[in-house]
Amino acid sequence: MDNTQNFSQLAADYTAGRPAYADGLIHLLYTRYGLSAQSVIADIGAGTGKLSKQLLDRGSRVYAIEPNDDMRNTAIKELKSYPGFHPVKGSAEDTGLGEGTIDFITVAQAFH
Repeated sequence: MDNTQNFSQLAADYTAGRPAYADGLIHLLYTRYGLSAQSVIADIGAGTGKLSKQLLDRGSRVYAIEPNDDMRNTAIKELKSYPGFHPVKGSAEDTGLGEGTIDFITVAQAFH
């Protein structure tokens, strides 16, 4: 089975049931680890955009890399109003992003 399809038709449940990441974690990323409003971030396995949203709320530009159409389309619906949001159909192995275009890479809950 193609693992990229594990969450097909489950995006609505995922959005409703998965909480946001802890504000303290996001704060640390921006105060201790160098992320900023000027950062360009590749959020690998972005799913419905839970982490991407929190990064966008801080002003960063986020390329939300997600291979699953259902999950990515849900992220697009949720985050399309953010000018820094860039959904990408891709995977960790093939992001489609050019070399040297990203400042940081995030991966949250994406190894299943």
